Amino acid sequence: MYYPSLWKGLLIGGAAALLITSETMQKGIMKCGVRVYKGIRGSVAELKEEWDDAKAEVMLEKKASK
Repeated sequence: MYYPSLWKGLLIGGAAALLITSETMQKGIMKCGVRVYKGIRGSVAELKEEWDDAKAEVMLEKKASK
């Protein structure tokens, strides 16, 4: 009998097992994860800086209008 879901699941599961157990793939996945984390962390820091700049600008405008 033909079970497309079964074959698809076996193929995906086998590929996942191969990727997870491969030391080279583990290192690659970790490096990628670190890059993503650093990118997100840098983006958050940049957003905080822009937020602080905008707040300072608003405060200056309020003081100037008084």
